[in-house]
Amino acid sequence: MPIWPKDAKEFTVSIVPNEARMTSYCYVPKPILKMLKNPKRLKFVIKDGHIEVKGSK
Repeated sequence: MPIWPKDAKEFTVSIVPNEARMTSYCYVPKPILKMLKNPKRLKFVIKDGHIEVKGSK
């Protein structure tokens, strides 16, 4: 598991396809989860050509 620098502002993750379920998986970096207050779920919102990520309990 990678250890992210405390001042990291960019995170690159791998995407693993799962052909059987027609989806893909990736691991969300711990600093991102902490910033989102350790959510149980993530919501991806496409807005004005950008993607926003929101956490929810």
